[in-house]
Order: sequence, then structure tokens, then C-alpha cells
Amino acid sequence: MDTKDFLQLFKKRKTTVISITLIFVIIGLIVTLLQPLKYSSKSRLLILQQNASSDAYTVSKSNEYVGGLISEVIYSGSFLDSLKASNSIFDRNYFSGSYKENVKKWGETVFARSSGSTGVIDIEIYHTNPEEAKNISNAVNQLIISGQSPYKFNPEQTKISIIDEPVVSSFPVKPNIPVNLALSLLFGLIASCSYIYLFPKERVSEKLAKEIFGNQEPIIKQNIQETVPAFEPVMTTQTYNQKVVPENLPIFSVLEDAPIMEEPEFETPYQFQGNISNVLGE
Repeated sequence: MDTKDFLQLFKKRKTTVISITLIFVIIGLIVTLLQPLKYSSKSRLLILQQNASSDAYTVSKSNEYVGGLISEVIYSGSFLDSLKASNSIFDRNYFSGSYKENVKKWGETVFARSSGSTGVIDIEIYHTNPEEAKNISNAVNQLIISGQSPYKFNPEQTKISIIDEPVVSSFPVKPNIPVNLALSLLFGLIASCSYIYLFPKERVSEKLAKEIFGNQEPIIKQNIQETVPAFEPVMTTQTYNQKVVPENLPIFSVLEDAPIMEEPEFETPYQFQGNISNVLGE
């Protein structure tokens, strides 16, 4: 099937395409709305190397290594335990489940990314409460700067400072409703186009019927039309209680001066006189 034929098929079965796409969009919207809405708190840290004797290449590689290490350590359960043991103020009951559940929830709460050789680390915290997101973000930054996290560094050689204080979003950023709806629309179009491409003229039930009975076309509807004649009602103005008079009867007219016809007299072949004895011949 070339592109021209597919476009014609797309126009012909646009109702099917719209229906399948709409189903995907509705499912995507339902899944999106079932998830809790979370705000984000973004902050940035800067890694500084105090060793002036090193050249720029060595410093950039050191920054890249330290930044990547911190970005990985921050997801660990040990970092969460150190965060809960710190003096920072935030709701610790948010991580009150088992160790496995807390690690999973923490992985959904924090996001860290290192900018490579620049030594800049971007940290984002997601929470349903914007104030709590900011509190956790401050706690994470202070834990990294103080050197009390699982990552231990020499403060004489490496210094970490805050270059951007936590900034909380004005609206929820998770789940991303526009992106989810766009993806649902895209997958719906792909699924609907694939469906009409695989089944351009027939439904799934007809395809299964072909697989069972062979390559013969379904002729059930055709047989019914050929066997049962079409019923056409006959319209007539004649009613059942109306007397139909034949048109070929003679027409008689009565004239005023015409003679009155007398009923003819017929002679009976047998006349009986007397009593019964005459008839019996006695």
C-alpha cells in the first residue's frame, strides 16, 4: 500500500482513527489525574577546588568526578538516613515506611544532575506540599555542604557552596499533564493508523471467520438478500367492505310509455285432479 492509498484509507476510516485516538487520550488523562500533584524546588551547588598548583584540565576532571559522585550518592538510602539524622527541619514522617519503601519514595522525591567539568550540580526536590519541598531542598544542600553525607571530602581541597537558593514552582510540575496528553495522542494515532493499515476493509471478527472457514468471503448477508425477497407494500384505495360491481353487466332503462311486461304463464306437464287414488291408478 503506497502513501496515496493510505491517505485515502485514512480519510475513509477517519471515524475509527478518531475513536481509537480518543480512547488513548482518555486513558492517559485518567492515569495522569490519578497521580498526586507535586511541586518542585530547584537549587544549584558549585564545587570549588582549593589546590592552586593543579592545571585547569586537572581541576575540570576533578570537578566532573566529584559532581558525578555526589549526584549518584544522593539517591542512596544512606544519604536518606543521614538526612533524617540531621538537625534540619522537615517532615520526617513522609519517609516512615520500610527501608525499601523509603528508598523508593526518596528516588521519586529527589533528582540530581551534574554539569560535568563546570562543577555545577542541579538538585530538584518534588513534594505535594511546596513548603515541604523547600524544606527538604535546604536540608539536602546543608548536608552536602557540611560534609556529613556518605560522601566525605577534604574541606582543605574541596569546597561546595550554594549558588542558587531553592526556588519553588508556582504550579505542580508532576505529573506533566500537557506532555502526558501529547504522548497519549501520539500513541493513539500510531495505534489507529496501524489498525486501519492491518485491517483496511474488514473487522477482526471477519478476519477470524476467514481463518476458520478459509479464504471465502462472508456471504451470509448476500444469501439472505437473495433468499428473502424484498417486501413492498401495495397501496390500494379499495376497502374490504366495498361491493365490487362487474362492469360487463347489461344496463336497463325504464321508459314511462313502455308496455308493462307480464310474467309468462307456463303449463305444467302434469296436472293432478281428484285424490291420491288417481295418481296411484286405483
